[in-house]
Amino acid sequence: MNRINSKIRYLIHTIVCTILLIASFTMSFIISYTDLLNVHPFVGMAFLVLVVAFSIGLVFSVKGYIDYKNFEDQLKLENQYLLGKKSSFYNNEAFQKRVLKYSRRKSNRRYLQYMLAFTASTIKVTSNSFHNEMITTLNRNIAEYLTTFFMKSRKGRNDYRRHVFGFNRGVFLIYLFVKEEKNILDLVDIISSNLYRIVEENNIKVFVRPNFGIRRVEKGENIIALMEDAFIARSVAEDTFEPFAFFDPSYKSETSLSDIDEIEQAINNNEFVIYYQPKYSLREKKFVSVEALARWDSPKYGFLTPAMFIDKAENAGLISAIDNYIFERALMDISEARRKGRRVLPVSVNFSLHEFYSVHFLKMVDTLLKKYQVPPHFVEIEITETTSQANQFLSISIIKKLKEMGIRVLMDDFGIGYSGIDNLRKIPFDAIKIDKSFTDLLISDEKTRSIVKLITELGHLNDLEVIIEGVDNKEQIDILRKIKIDTIQGFYYAKPMPLKDYDLFLKANQFEKKENDEQ
Repeated sequence: MNRINSKIRYLIHTIVCTILLIASFTMSFIISYTDLLNVHPFVGMAFLVLVVAFSIGLVFSVKGYIDYKNFEDQLKLENQYLLGKKSSFYNNEAFQKRVLKYSRRKSNRRYLQYMLAFTASTIKVTSNSFHNEMITTLNRNIAEYLTTFFMKSRKGRNDYRRHVFGFNRGVFLIYLFVKEEKNILDLVDIISSNLYRIVEENNIKVFVRPNFGIRRVEKGENIIALMEDAFIARSVAEDTFEPFAFFDPSYKSETSLSDIDEIEQAINNNEFVIYYQPKYSLREKKFVSVEALARWDSPKYGFLTPAMFIDKAENAGLISAIDNYIFERALMDISEARRKGRRVLPVSVNFSLHEFYSVHFLKMVDTLLKKYQVPPHFVEIEITETTSQANQFLSISIIKKLKEMGIRVLMDDFGIGYSGIDNLRKIPFDAIKIDKSFTDLLISDEKTRSIVKLITELGHLNDLEVIIEGVDNKEQIDILRKIKIDTIQGFYYAKPMPLKDYDLFLKANQFEKKENDEQ
């Protein structure tokens, strides 16, 4: 749009200068054949100056038009390469120049200024040419939509008429002058809803997950730095599966290389170990499954529970590596137990949000199951309620595929996230685990008992196994029997234990022995 205006402006300048130059030459010609020079000796000189001035103006206008035409052609070729179609999007350099020009206008100084960076899907280039082609098609359609949207905004003189947009490194950039922050959040909603529409209407085979990075602009800030900050905020939104993220200086804080080296070395040295905690079925009166819990047996720090190293692992970007390590170790233990003819319970393994939504997650699970020849019914995957809600459409798709493989999926920490009855109906879990915070108040708080009872009834209504964590004493067990909870996990029945102790526990424990004796 702005390029078209500039092109027309240069063309108008050329036409005007040409007309004025022709007029000046004409007048000079007339003057030379009249007596005006004798009457007014400076008239000829004045027209000569005009001829020179308009000639210079014409030269610069023609040069400007040609330069801009060349720039426009080059830009269209660049956008055709990046977007698959000629478009009016600014490249990096042109975007910066236009932003600076707009920022210097007095009429724009009273507005709030924001830099937005967004993508509709992952921007990683893969070896899958079809996937890359679909991403290009998607970006092309987004470019067409944004061009139309902002053209209407300019004509309608609405909240978004003061803008500059561009496309850089696979990311759409928008620089906006708005009256209030709400305008930015509204624009995020508008663009997001239209992204889904674009995919559906054009049958684009790409999963859409809009991620916006938003950077509030202060006076005199460097444009390149603003762009980088917006890119960082967009990456944070993508990593946390949030629709948008406002830039925070803390996002630039780097994890120390020593932390990364320590965790990588711990994985390579097999310092992470599994502790197993069995789950007891009140209905079947036996242990029916077990949870694999990560521990870090560090020579430097000692024996660490997850609460003492998870944050460090996440900051180092290695939480997925630990998830995969624990999963593979659990499969190795199952495979070994089956080979030796020992009793095997289904093992549930926790996966972080980062790994669960990874494009390689399902393939990783399937590959390791086949590698260790473990039947899928011996595996359960636990994700938190927060993880399942981060991107509900995608989580439902992943869970369905896991269930098709024969793997049970459990919702962990139920009740402390975005709990809702609709979640139990929509998301195809096999079981829910009620968080320990409810267990702690079972005895002392009547309302908590009522809530646990209601959750249990809702779970059963949706054909879900209901598990409760953190059960430590007989009084809690008695309450839970009356509530008709299915399965108990906690110190009362079994503490987390290393593999050797776990194998011995399954061979002989007081709870199953007692039930067998009574029979």
